[in-house]
Amino acid sequence: MKTISTILKEMQTVCMDVNSEEYESFIQLLKENRRFFFTGEGRSGFVAKAIAMRLMHSGKTVYVVGETTTPAVQENDILIVLSGSGKTAQALNISESAHHSGAEVFMITTNEEAIQLPFISGGMRIPAATKYRLADEPETVQPLGNQFDQAAHLVMDAAIIDSLAEGKTNEELRKKHSNLE
Repeated sequence: MKTISTILKEMQTVCMDVNSEEYESFIQLLKENRRFFFTGEGRSGFVAKAIAMRLMHSGKTVYVVGETTTPAVQENDILIVLSGSGKTAQALNISESAHHSGAEVFMITTNEEAIQLPFISGGMRIPAATKYRLADEPETVQPLGNQFDQAAHLVMDAAIIDSLAEGKTNEELRKKHSNLE
């Protein structure tokens, strides 16, 4: 139980240290009536898929990059990129391609410099530890990029809730949930 308590304290600290302006810009982006594409590698990719599903439940048109039914990204689409390091080659290549196709690219990362790349339209820095344990990253009892992935999931899920201005009910969201289980 001590480890659970420590992790919860870490998550509270990391999530509450997210820049409020970046968080609000993400909420505003989620309110847009456009197509959303999500990408990430490894466990960040799993988090991206979970958040894509959650956004779909809110009624948005959502795709995950790399799935066989994902259409071509186009002008006015939104690509949300999850990369703890902000340096993952495939995530950066996909971001640059989406930018050249006219899509808006929003990166969620620990790396402030990655958000400044010319093909990134905006971003949100999650001040969490990554597998690299850089000097400016917080201490954590968790291995690898656990802290980033968990914090990113919590922050993005909260942003989706905050983006639902009308406050859709659980029943409304449940209508979009899979019924083939």
